[in-house]
Amino acid sequence: MARFSQRHGYSPLEQAFQRESIDEALRTKLWNVLKVTIWDKYDHRDYRFQETNQRIDMMMKRLWFNFFNKDLDALPEFHSRHRYEGAYDQLKKHFLTCEWFAVYDFIEEISLDQSNLLDDKSRDWVNNVLEEQNAAYRFVGKEIAEITDKQEIAAIEDGLEHPEKPVRIHLEAALRMLSDKQAPDYRNSIKESISAVEAACRLVSGNKSATLGDALKKIQNLHPVLSKAFNQLYGYTSDASGVRHSLVDDANISYADAKFMLVVCAAFVSYLKVSANA
Repeated sequence: MARFSQRHGYSPLEQAFQRESIDEALRTKLWNVLKVTIWDKYDHRDYRFQETNQRIDMMMKRLWFNFFNKDLDALPEFHSRHRYEGAYDQLKKHFLTCEWFAVYDFIEEISLDQSNLLDDKSRDWVNNVLEEQNAAYRFVGKEIAEITDKQEIAAIEDGLEHPEKPVRIHLEAALRMLSDKQAPDYRNSIKESISAVEAACRLVSGNKSATLGDALKKIQNLHPVLSKAFNQLYGYTSDASGVRHSLVDDANISYADAKFMLVVCAAFVSYLKVSANA
């Protein structure tokens, strides 16, 4: 659940989505992907790796020249056979200590490099790690894009401040299941998001068995088009014809599905709260 400090702004909810931040676990996992897919393929002792060694060496020169803006004469061997640091050691030190955004800059630079050492399969692996660690970014093509913005986080935070406990409990459960890095539960996160909508509808209508239609009738001066749109949304997420019979029963429910439902449902309960008090 969102902690007191998160709900009241002392510890941003953005950290739960690793937006504008990277924790140690995510940084380490990303480095390990690069290590397995690229760095471990360098072996100066075996002639069979000569072509791969050359591709990595050329990429290192481009990184040194274009990314780090360093003197090429100071570029060391990839794996130093002496006491001084090799290029690999310097890359690792940079990656594990740089700012959060520099990590993504570095990965993207390698992705865009002409060597194609970070191929589609490797980018998929990076995306799997980013999803597993609940990061707000993904590879889209060869570039990294933000998939969770401030407006989405603000919508969730606003929903979590709902004055009624039943609504908050469902949204907190949905967020907890979505952001659990060890065992995320997207299916039940969606169910909890929908349950928050149902709880808010019943509160607005004063009817414990109310539907969204009942709640909308209690809201004065609601534009008919908006009323129809909300009814369709509820139809999509209802027991009768929507998510619980189709999306929730789908074995391929994704992080994106669950996050979308949490954002939409949180924004909707906030809307109901404001409209009911208007």
